[in-house]
Amino acid sequence: MNEEQKALLKKIPIENLIFGIGDVAAATGVSQSQIRYWESKGYIRSEVVNGSKNRKFSYKTVIKVEQIKSFLDNGYTLVGAAKQAKRRDDYFDTLRSFFENRFEGMTVTDEQAEIDMGPFDPEPGKHLIAQRTDNKWQFKLIDAMN
Repeated sequence: MNEEQKALLKKIPIENLIFGIGDVAAATGVSQSQIRYWESKGYIRSEVVNGSKNRKFSYKTVIKVEQIKSFLDNGYTLVGAAKQAKRRDDYFDTLRSFFENRFEGMTVTDEQAEIDMGPFDPEPGKHLIAQRTDNKWQFKLIDAMN
């Protein structure tokens, strides 16, 4: 992976983004009282920052609040919405982990895109490449470059 790709895909420390309850309410359209209720039921959680007694929420929690609200708006009960939001959160954590651990490089042109997913475990001398041409994805193995 070249330096430009490393800089582009460098993990953004979203864990360090912290918001007050008013900011979460304004960003999501969910009232502060609803946020406090969801927290009391264990659907979301607040953070303690530097001994402050004010509720602070991580970026990940803001996304979860938005997801719960979206599921509620689509007819789910609060319990169902929270379960669906948790499932979606788990999916994104899995995808993020996969890309953080397997991504080796990417090439994009007008005609196609290739993502190098690193060594192919059964054949470590080869790399697994995902290739998109005309919006169709295919996989191929190429010799690893040393």
